[in-house]
Amino acid sequence: MILSGKKIRTVEPYLQPQGPEPEGEYIASNESMLHLSGVTACIMCGACVSDCTVLEVDPTFLGPAALAKAYRFTADPRDGNAEGVSQRRLEQLSMPSGMWDCTRCNECVQACPKGVAPMDRIMSLREQAMDVGLGNNNGARHAEAFTELVAHSGRLDELRLPVKTVGMFNIPALLSFVPIGLRAMTHGKLPPLLHKSVTNVQNIRRLFNKVNQSR
Repeated sequence: MILSGKKIRTVEPYLQPQGPEPEGEYIASNESMLHLSGVTACIMCGACVSDCTVLEVDPTFLGPAALAKAYRFTADPRDGNAEGVSQRRLEQLSMPSGMWDCTRCNECVQACPKGVAPMDRIMSLREQAMDVGLGNNNGARHAEAFTELVAHSGRLDELRLPVKTVGMFNIPALLSFVPIGLRAMTHGKLPPLLHKSVTNVQNIRRLFNKVNQSR
């Protein structure tokens, strides 16, 4: 697998400020530029792309290099609207083959010789998208459902997670889980139908409440 210039161009690797131009220059804080220095250290060697496990099975995936490059601009306060929100970029990156297709295998982080940590940048892209309300996709719903289920019972309800991810009324998607369920049942790995909460689950709920209040 080699680094694709086409995929880099797909993320439009240049600043796109919106709204009226300022009288002077576009200003970016020292803190924001210091943060971005970790991303701009990328030398486009393609090591992360070569080790990406998703690209092995899905060549349409944008890949860690392109997504890290996209983060370099979504995290730049000069990009997007007056608040520095790159809404259009995040909408495009939320499409299939975008940031939600990353499996968080960490291979790109280990392969990068410059410490760019592409996977971490992809996770930050996801947070940015959810912060601006871009949650109408399987990836975002999966993340929200995972958090909700663990906060409720203290551990993951593996039967409800896929249902909440694709939607209760998405019959074709639900039917696609049937073969997986049958194989799990055959090997004795099907989760219990009655999901029980862990002991002292109120402590876990209290922890989630504290985290939510601190945001």
